[in-house]
Amino acid sequence: MERKNRIMVVDDNLIDQMITVRVLKTSYAEEEIILMESAAQALSYLVENINTPELLPNLILLDLDMPVMNGIGFLNKFNQFADELKDTCRIVVLTASDVLADIEQMRSHPNVLTLIPKPLNKYSLNPVI
Repeated sequence: MERKNRIMVVDDNLIDQMITVRVLKTSYAEEEIILMESAAQALSYLVENINTPELLPNLILLDLDMPVMNGIGFLNKFNQFADELKDTCRIVVLTASDVLADIEQMRSHPNVLTLIPKPLNKYSLNPVI
């Protein structure tokens, strides 16, 4: 039996979290959702569960614009993890930003699968999940 997807949502904005979770639950009901309100919280979860692969997400939906540590900061820390973890966790960046420099930096990051504009809709993730 194939393992269902574990999707980690990393977003400090509760309204964006609610929209993302609603889209995931209505469009991908079988998926397990892990909510994190900050990049630091998400990194801690990954470190704590690094030796328990069944608890690790295989998809991370990462908000670009967060206080304290933004999506770029998360990716820089994530890049320091072992290749096995980086290969397990695919990352999709969710952004409302129109700052070209941020978008280009995300697109060129080796661990980013793609960028999806906010708000998420039921068609946005079809190519990824």
